[in-house]
This record gives sequence, structure tokens and C-alpha cells, in this order.
Amino acid sequence: MHDGLGQHAPPTHVVAHLSDTHLLAGGALLGGAIDTAAHLRDALARLELAAPAADALVVSGDCTDLGEPDAYRLLQEIVEPVAERMGAIVVYAAGNHDEREPMWHALHGIASDAPYDHVHDVGGLRIVSLDSSLAGFHHGGFDEGQAQWLADALATPAEHGTLLVMHHPPLPYRARILQVLEFQDEPRLAEVLDGSDVRAILSGHLHVNGSGTFAGVPVVLANATSYADDLAAGPTAFTGIDGAQSANVLEVYAHTVAHSVVPGQVHPSLSPLPAGLHAELAALDPAARIERFSRKR
Repeated sequence: MHDGLGQHAPPTHVVAHLSDTHLLAGGALLGGAIDTAAHLRDALARLELAAPAADALVVSGDCTDLGEPDAYRLLQEIVEPVAERMGAIVVYAAGNHDEREPMWHALHGIASDAPYDHVHDVGGLRIVSLDSSLAGFHHGGFDEGQAQWLADALATPAEHGTLLVMHHPPLPYRARILQVLEFQDEPRLAEVLDGSDVRAILSGHLHVNGSGTFAGVPVVLANATSYADDLAAGPTAFTGIDGAQSANVLEVYAHTVAHSVVPGQVHPSLSPLPAGLHAELAALDPAARIERFSRKR
């Protein structure tokens, strides 16, 4: 039994996806104005309502703004209690604002400057976190040996397929100035993904909601929880606004991956449907549900 009222069985997995948290140490405000820690808490509270039993909670890079060790510890303090209540595995990815050594040390107690790459098994769904950052730069690409590492990680299909998490989306970028900061090894990535079981790519970096396809694979961008890009500023600008932040929920089905956007802050709302309607419809057979809720009055 499940609480769905339509033709599809429940998803096999639910993934909460947020990005670009840009945390700072010591209570500092981003740009002297934006409380990124408060915004992250708000977004997680909304995600927890939307997906209270998520299987994984993904943060797709730019976890911190300056790579400060205390900012990574703050990340854990904010994110991991929520994930524990959900029962979710936490998947962090590195972005261009992150720094490998403090990220490894703060999150894992490991002294390393290697790419922050990981493979997670989430009940038969494989989630691969690929460090698309390059030390000393803001654009993305494969570091030495990473393409082969990814090919090896994908060599054997997973029971429910794979989600690839990488901060830099392998897509054309709407903000022209950010095109300088693309993932610059797209042809090699396409070769690695050819014939693999990757079902979706989860990214961030652009501070907008977005989607596309790369090498036949859906690419889903999570907006930032820190600040959003105001695309109305025009294609040659990048203008950050302290508003419109959001996160995503992905539902993995046997035949597809669906994603929805969760507003990161509480807004005035209305309730256009009667209270108790779900319970009423659940008590009816499918034909009666159509008659009760779908027929125009």
C-alpha cells in the first residue's frame, strides 16, 4: 500500500538536493549582507517537510565560500542532524569555492589534497560524487586520473542505476560571463558516460534552477541556498539577489527520474483544495476518484 492516487508505483528512492551553500566561519555575512547559514537552515527545514524520509541528502558543491575549516564544521552541524532525522545518507561534492585539504580534514579527518571523489551505495542506487573543481581555478574539468576513476566507478551497473553529482553542470550557461567557468572536459566526460548506467547528473554552480541533457543524460541544477542569480539582469550580467533561493527533491522510479523545486523560504500561501481531500480520494476506487476530482463542475 502507498499514498499515491495515480498510475505510478512509489519511487524507489527520494533524494534531497541543495547546492551552493557558501558558508563562512565566525558568523560572517556573505558580501557583508547575506546570512548563508540562516538561509541553509531555512532551506533544510523546508526540505525536511517536503521529503521527511529522503534516502540521500546531496550538497552539490560550493559548500563553503572560502574553504575555511570552521565553515565545513558548521556545514556538518547544520546538515547532518537533518539528514539523521530523515534517515538519509549525506553526499557532499566539492565546488570551485571549496578547498580540498580543509574539506577532507574537516569532514573526514584525513590529510589529503586529492580530488574530493566518493561513491555511495544507497539501497542499490549508486551516487557518485565527482570533484569537478580544479585547484587554483574557478572553472571545472577533470584533474589527473579522474576520468579513469569515474570510468572504473561506473564499470559495473548498479541495481537502480547511478546519479552523478558534479558542481559544474555540463551544459551551456545562460550567464555569458560564467561561460569562462564551464566544465571544460565535456568531450571526455561524454566518452566516460557512453553506455553507463548514469540516469541523471546533479549540479549547481549557476545559482539558478535549470535542466538540460548531456550525452543523453538529464542534467538537473539546484538553485543556491545562499543567493540566486537574477536572470532578468540580462545574459551578459551576473547579479546576485538575496531571494528566490530553493532546493530540489528528486524521485527515482524504475523508468524515470522526476524532480521538483522546493522554495527555500516561507511565503504567503493559500489552500485551494479542501482539507481531508487526500483521505477522501484514497477511500475511492480509481474511477470514482476521476469522477470526484477530475470532472469539471
